[in-house]
Amino acid sequence: MTTQGITGWRRFTIYGLVVYLALDITIGTMAYMGSLWAFLPGIPHFDFAGHFVLIGGLAFFLDGVLDYRPVTRRVPWLRLAPTAVLTVAGIEELLQALTPRRTSSVSDFVADVLGVYFLSWVSGLAAAKFGGRQGTQNGLVP
Repeated sequence: MTTQGITGWRRFTIYGLVVYLALDITIGTMAYMGSLWAFLPGIPHFDFAGHFVLIGGLAFFLDGVLDYRPVTRRVPWLRLAPTAVLTVAGIEELLQALTPRRTSSVSDFVADVLGVYFLSWVSGLAAAKFGGRQGTQNGLVP
């Protein structure tokens, strides 16, 4: 894939997704290995904030990479990136119940959902402001 002819916003989301995905995979692997930094669990609501930012951030960048594409044309507000990210996050949350070092909880998934929808919305606003192809077309901004 060449980046020639791609807007600055789209290029930002492509490179951002690569970097963010590497960060997310590293942190997830450390969590499964039980080697996350010892001080993190002592921070109030750390787990909720981590899910909100890490999973929501993936939706932020992936939504831009996929150009805010809806799952189907009949339902333009239901976009592909948030749906895909939440599907994977939901499966991963269920699989945590099978891992001795991780716990599966509804509150973690709620944080995932809130982060995905909020940061996808922010991504749509940023695309409209900084030159992404979409904007008002799929109901991203009023």
